Amino acid sequence: MSLNYYHILEVDYNASQEDVKLAYRRLAKKYHPDVNANDDEKAEMFKLVNEAYKVLSDEDKKAAYDLRLLLGIQEDYHASTNNDYTYDARSRTFRPRYRPYYRRREPVTYSKKTYVAVTAFLICVASAIWLVPISLSRYSSSYNYDKGLEYYQNGQYNAALNSLDRAIIDFGSKNIEACLLVGTILMNEFGQFSYAMEYANKGLKMAKTDREKVQLLYMKGLCYQAGADYFAALKQFEEAVLLWPAYDSLYYAMGNIYAFHLDNYSLAIESYTKLIALNPSFEEAYYNRAYSYFKMAENEKALLDVEQYMSFNNENGEAFLLKAELELKSGNSEEACAYFKRASALHVREAKKKELKYCP
Repeated sequence: MSLNYYHILEVDYNASQEDVKLAYRRLAKKYHPDVNANDDEKAEMFKLVNEAYKVLSDEDKKAAYDLRLLLGIQEDYHASTNNDYTYDARSRTFRPRYRPYYRRREPVTYSKKTYVAVTAFLICVASAIWLVPISLSRYSSSYNYDKGLEYYQNGQYNAALNSLDRAIIDFGSKNIEACLLVGTILMNEFGQFSYAMEYANKGLKMAKTDREKVQLLYMKGLCYQAGADYFAALKQFEEAVLLWPAYDSLYYAMGNIYAFHLDNYSLAIESYTKLIALNPSFEEAYYNRAYSYFKMAENEKALLDVEQYMSFNNENGEAFLLKAELELKSGNSEEACAYFKRASALHVREAKKKELKYCP
């Protein structure tokens, strides 16, 4: 059984080294065999005093011993290693084992330094247990995302998908980026919009910021749009607009659905107008708004927009065809003919038919 060295030396738990040394000298003198000839009890006590002093006088051994006491590894009672005797705490002497001895737990107090050291140690252990797996997950996510991005940039799309899928893990640092890039590859390179939507939904479950949610909702809307579910697509875009009103691509996507799929040109014009207000250099918005105005027979507004578009892009045959149609409606047949010819030269099939019909 283990002994409580503080009780053997008759010192407090926060006793200084000087206190320990003085107690040892006093007790060693008291129990020394030269002073107590033929007294086995005091000889045994002398051995215990020496044993206690060796531990409590050494800073490292004392710290380890204090930790054992604090964690309950060391039992707080006294028992002689001699099977014939037991130690009486009150009289501080050994008595024959046949005498009754009741184990009594006495209050144990420790120094503030000991409490702080043990607390810091336990916090460090708990932090390590919690942080190590998280750190490994974040490293693995970042590594696999970087490899996937490298494969994507080199056109190795299958390898990119494999690496990016491994990057999407619990506590991953690149989960959202990986979901977005997987979706982009599946949509643009393989035409797999349903699978891309699965990654959009997976990303939305992990997204924390509005920016992340908007990007994933936008991707999800594009997947619905590709599947001709236009109202579901609009719902995703509108939800994203509430989170990030300045995301111009959302207005472009909504305008295209209204203009080219639902024939709702007034809402299309509204979407393109908001887009142009946010980004005046978004050239496609001018052409699409011009087309919407043309469909609503607002020719003057359409003409202004198509001319604005052509100031950005002078090589789009469809723009020349629309310009020709507008000039024709305005009674400018010669100018219309010139634009039909320019559109025809850019291989617009409809323009060739118009050229034959309206040009002499």
